[in-house]
This record gives sequence, structure tokens and C-alpha cells, in this order.
Amino acid sequence: MGAVLHYRDTTRGSFEMWGNGFRYDYDNNKSALSVFHHESERLLAQFKFDSLLLKEPRTYVGFLDKASQINALMVSNNSTVNLAETMPLRHVAPIFQSIGVISRHAFDLHILDLPRFSERFAQEYGLKSINIKPFKSRDCENAFFIARLQTLHDNCISVRACTLGGIMGALSESTLRDLMTMEFGHRYNGSAQNLLNASSKLSSLSYILDESFVPEMKVFSSNTDKIDYIHSKSTH
Repeated sequence: MGAVLHYRDTTRGSFEMWGNGFRYDYDNNKSALSVFHHESERLLAQFKFDSLLLKEPRTYVGFLDKASQINALMVSNNSTVNLAETMPLRHVAPIFQSIGVISRHAFDLHILDLPRFSERFAQEYGLKSINIKPFKSRDCENAFFIARLQTLHDNCISVRACTLGGIMGALSESTLRDLMTMEFGHRYNGSAQNLLNASSKLSSLSYILDESFVPEMKVFSSNTDKIDYIHSKSTH
């Protein structure tokens, strides 16, 4: 998954995981996850798991932690992956709720629950639809995904990539490059802002799903070494 987390079983299916700044306590009896600031033990967020998350709770926690690290990189200009180091804890708590949503999107994509992802993402960003279809061939190396994103004004884009992380990145880039131009005439009803937000989240999803992307490797100690890790990332 790219981000390294320590793991410890507690009791009867429950566990603890911790990484850069945060501890994740999963209570199997309550089907719930609690997120704590590791040093102060302050409770920051709680998430109730449904039947899908219960099948792979550790996977969701991994996405959650990686998403927080990516968020920290963006806020800190690549100087840390610890979100708690970028702002007061009172501001971290609400951000974790947003991180929880995008992590759920990543989880749905991971388990190939594409209809659920498409419905929730379209509702969240005011889109008419977003559809992703996997295509397989006899040669597994030629398997790929095709995605189509359509706005409420019936402007649409279609992209293709070999991985789900790749398809998220391609959708993000095409939304900014092509779809924003098509929607320019509808700028007063919030369409452009919705697309900008959607593109940003699609880009984040591409990094969360990319197992080769390790946030800690993007932390730079000097200004001469700093680069925009998002724009320098190779295409899928």
C-alpha cells in the first residue's frame, strides 16, 4: 500500500495500528474504528464499519493513514507526512472526517465495488455520472480500465488506463485539461468549482491506490531538493 504501519492484535479480532502521528484502534465487537493523536492520546475521529469494511478493516486503515500522509505533504509543501505537525489538533479532527470519505472511495475501488464508488462520487461532486468498466483479455498484461465522466450539462470525457490508480489520475488530468473548458459557460452555477474539487480528489485517489507511491519518500529536507511531487509523478 506504500505507507508503513505498525500492527498489534488486541482481543477477539480487534487490533491497533499506528504510524506517523496517529494510532488507529479497531474494536471488532463494536465494528468501529477510533483515531487518536499518538502523543496526546486525543480522540480525533470515529468511524462505524459496514459489512464491506468488516471484511478488510486493516486495508481501510491503511488507506486512511496514507491519505493523511498525502494531505500532510500537500499542506506542508513536502516537509512532513505527519498531519499533526502541520496544524493545531482542533483542526486535524474535522479534516479526518474528509479523509475518511476519500479513504472509503479508495476502499470501494480496491474491492472493485465500482457501482458504489460511482454513485457516491457523482453525488458528492454534482456529476451526472462516472462509470468505470474493467476489460480483461487472455493475456493479463493487457487488462485495462475505461472510465467515462459526465457532467449535469452532458459534457463528458473518457479515459483509459491499466490500473485503477492510473484511471483516477487520467480522469483528474482530463477533467482539468478538457472538461473545465467545456463547462466554462456554466461557471456561475458552481460547475467549475465542483469539477476542480472532483479533479483534486481523483488525483489524491490515484496516489492512495498507487502501491509504489510512498509518501515518506517525498519528504525533502532542503529547499533545493523540493519538487512538486504530484506533477513529477510519472503517468500510469
